[in-house]
Amino acid sequence: MAPVELILDVTPLPYHQQIRDYLQRQQREVWEWYASNRVQDKQADAVRFELLKSTYRVDRDSQPQLYEQADQVARELGLDVSVTIYQTQNPQGLNASLAYLPNEAHIVFHGAVADTLNHQEIRALLGHELSHLLLWQGWDGEYLIVDQVLSALTCDPNADTPHLESARLFQLYSEIFCDRGALAVVQDAKTVVAMLVKVMTGVADVNAESYLRQAEEILQDPNVRADDYTHPEAYIRASAIQLWADKDPQADDKISRMIEGPLRLQQLDLLSQQRVARLTRQLIDLLLAAPWMRTDAVLAHARLFYHDYDPPSAVVGDGELVEAFADVDDSLRDYACYLLLDFVTSDRDLEEFPLAAALTHSERLGFKPRFTDIARKELRLRKKQIEKIDQDKTDLLAKAAAAIATT
Repeated sequence: MAPVELILDVTPLPYHQQIRDYLQRQQREVWEWYASNRVQDKQADAVRFELLKSTYRVDRDSQPQLYEQADQVARELGLDVSVTIYQTQNPQGLNASLAYLPNEAHIVFHGAVADTLNHQEIRALLGHELSHLLLWQGWDGEYLIVDQVLSALTCDPNADTPHLESARLFQLYSEIFCDRGALAVVQDAKTVVAMLVKVMTGVADVNAESYLRQAEEILQDPNVRADDYTHPEAYIRASAIQLWADKDPQADDKISRMIEGPLRLQQLDLLSQQRVARLTRQLIDLLLAAPWMRTDAVLAHARLFYHDYDPPSAVVGDGELVEAFADVDDSLRDYACYLLLDFVTSDRDLEEFPLAAALTHSERLGFKPRFTDIARKELRLRKKQIEKIDQDKTDLLAKAAAAIATT
């Protein structure tokens, strides 16, 4: 694979880099297999043949200006590749796509996209499609391997939600990366936004500023996140483009928030699965930081989560947990409530002390009302009973600490 010399500032997003690092560590054998088995000649011939069957190949002599644009955009992205353009048969709407082959750019136009877009918008479209090739061919081809490994994992009969969600997020962030490539080529956010909206809607006359205001209005809702599988919603893409154009120092974090939203238990990817595992360990450590909680029954319960669990030897702070639970949805807070409740009931001999501790921690972490409701229901406590424990929790914890100190 020929090296790519980057000319424009187009780099993979943090998610690309994090999932790459994860797969290199956790799926080493699969990674190495794909790293040593690049696209073979038979595969390349099959791709070319399928293009010939399903499209009209546009000759350079018939569209010299279009090819001149494509070649120039490729050079600006640092790609030394041969570009071939095709027009698909029986198109459904406007679009463009890239058929991947190493060191070759096969761009397929769908519908009357070349007639609908102006000169700069076509450059933006070419920049987007060629950025797919840049992502797969640059950085030693590592992000192509990521794509292949994730595809393999999702096709496995044992594939679970985290595998599917990781593949989805990688695809969404790849489209965002390619929009960044388009912006780098034309150096104008409104041109890229107009191109996107025209392609997505088929509307020939688009006011990019108006659509950016529309996107801003949508994103006022803090619960908005990308729900599609292959492409982020247009308002997310438009907002991301504007963030980059404005050189917002928090662009990556804001884009991540738009794509992923708050952490949700039902839709964890491989990376957020690790985050939840870390939060679980931190919650258990927080509870068992109190020496009086470390009874044989409680430790045995902790070792159901981590077979080699040992309680923390130093004071455990909750600052990281407070920050983490400020950015999760209700499903994660419920999970934390039930986790605390598990330990509250793991040793009945401790009486009210664990519940007092759980009420204290849930208050600090910002979900005490929900924990109180769950505890009342699951423990079958009257409202006045749990209110009394909550009111006396400081004294109860002091009593528990004093009791262990005298033994």
